[in-house]
Amino acid sequence: MQQKKRILLLATGGTIASRKSDNGLKPQITPEELIEYIPQVKEICDVEAVQLLNLDSTNMEPSHWKLMVHAIWEHYDDFDGFVIAHGTDTMAYTAAALSYMVQNTKKPIVITGAQKPIDLEITDAKSNLIDSFLYAADDRSQGVQIVFDGKVIAGTRAKKVRSKSYNAFSSIDYPSLAVIQDMNIMRYIPMLPYEEDCLLYTSPSPRDRTR
Repeated sequence: MQQKKRILLLATGGTIASRKSDNGLKPQITPEELIEYIPQVKEICDVEAVQLLNLDSTNMEPSHWKLMVHAIWEHYDDFDGFVIAHGTDTMAYTAAALSYMVQNTKKPIVITGAQKPIDLEITDAKSNLIDSFLYAADDRSQGVQIVFDGKVIAGTRAKKVRSKSYNAFSSIDYPSLAVIQDMNIMRYIPMLPYEEDCLLYTSPSPRDRTR
């Protein structure tokens, strides 16, 4: 029997982890609570969680990307993949930045979020999270991608094109890498194994290398 993959959830806030407050939606749901909303994830992989940030993604800055890379570097040898729960407004920017800051990673780094909080009865948060863990635990996954609304998009190609629809992201000038339907990953573009070692940088500049 194949041993389950170990996946680390890095929570950063965003709509997916928000509850209604007097001032609108505010990130309040812990990563442990996020996991409790998707109990079926236990059948996919073993999950641990870290509350890395807790903010609206409109406030995401390069210093926060550095925190993400540091967390990945700190736990890189202990986990088989990573899922980052993120707000949608700047998700594409974070995905692009991490694609340059974490290069040649054979371990998948999946970024996801939701248009509606996970505690609502009708929400895309649960399916997006489950798809992300399914993709992160797959042997053929590697590199940095966004998983959203059943689509797998290369981290350097994603763009938010809709503000309310669940189909919020598109892949620009490049096809989606895969789609996920009914717990099945259908890959359009095979991933060739990286031949070079994983490189981590503290900024998108190649001069700022950490590993």
